[in-house]
Formats: sequence, C-alpha cells, structure tokens
Amino acid sequence: MRHLLLAGLLALFPALPAVAEGVRVAAPAGYCIVREPGTGPGLVLMGRCAGVTDRPPAVLTATVGVPGSGIDVARRGQDLAAYFQSAAGRKALSASGRADSVQVLEALGRGKAFLIRIRDRSRGAPPESWRAVLTLNGRMVTLTASGTGKAPLGRENGKRLMVSFVDAMEAANR
Repeated sequence: MRHLLLAGLLALFPALPAVAEGVRVAAPAGYCIVREPGTGPGLVLMGRCAGVTDRPPAVLTATVGVPGSGIDVARRGQDLAAYFQSAAGRKALSASGRADSVQVLEALGRGKAFLIRIRDRSRGAPPESWRAVLTLNGRMVTLTASGTGKAPLGRENGKRLMVSFVDAMEAANR
C-alpha cells in the first residue's frame, strides 16, 4: 500500500528533485525519479513517467561525486575529449569495463557541460547512449540517457533528451 501511495505522489509531483550527496537531482519534463539515493554513492535512477506518451522511453541516471570532485568542464573540454577517446576513458564508459567495447561517436561542449554519445557493444548494454559530465555545487555529476531494448534512442532524440536533462539539473541547483 505504501508503494502505491508513493507512486501516486510521484505521478502528481514528477518534477520534485531528489537530493544526492548535496546536489538536487531533477529529471527532464516527462520523466520521473524511480529510485532515490540511499546511503550509497549518490546514484538516482529515472524513467518516463506513467501515462506519458509524447516522450521517448528512456532510462536516465545521475551519479554525484564527493565534495571537491568537480572540475571546470567548460575550460577542460579538450582534456575531457582526449580522456574519453583514450583506453582509460573508454573503459570508464563501458558497461563491461572493457575499452575495446566502446566507440565514442561524438564529444562536444555545451555551456558548462560536456556531452558524449557512445556505442557500447558490451553484453546487455544499450547500443547507443548519451553521457554528460558537469559540475554542480563543487561535485562532479555524470548523467546518462539511453533507450530501452525495444526502443533505442536515436541520435537527435538522445541529444535533445540529454540537453533537457542537463538543463533540468542546472536549474535545480541554481
């Protein structure tokens, strides 16, 4: 019964942000927080809100780093691009932890965020996904957006969703 009540409240107030390790986590319009962080590493899971049909089905995550982990993303874009093209960076992006399973398709700066589109051939990983790296409240924040097995995100839908996600996060932390 408690879960039904919580689900009903989330449906009524989908824009209410969670707090993960000192950063307010907000989903873009049409997406709701599915799992808030516990005592662990500040991971928040989101998905398309119940009854919403005008947004692509997607799985979104936000991971928040420790205090002081943030960097000046806007000034470090070239460094980030080089890192994510390296074996160590591709390994960090890989669902299996194997650098050879990841191909970086795009890497671009957008304001204070750095966006990455990848193809991951790891078993069970979505074929393509978007990542964003940004700093909020002095902490490194990593966002992901990927389609579902039945409905992969195309390039444009994925980019639009990630930009909306970054915007929602920045607005929640002003």
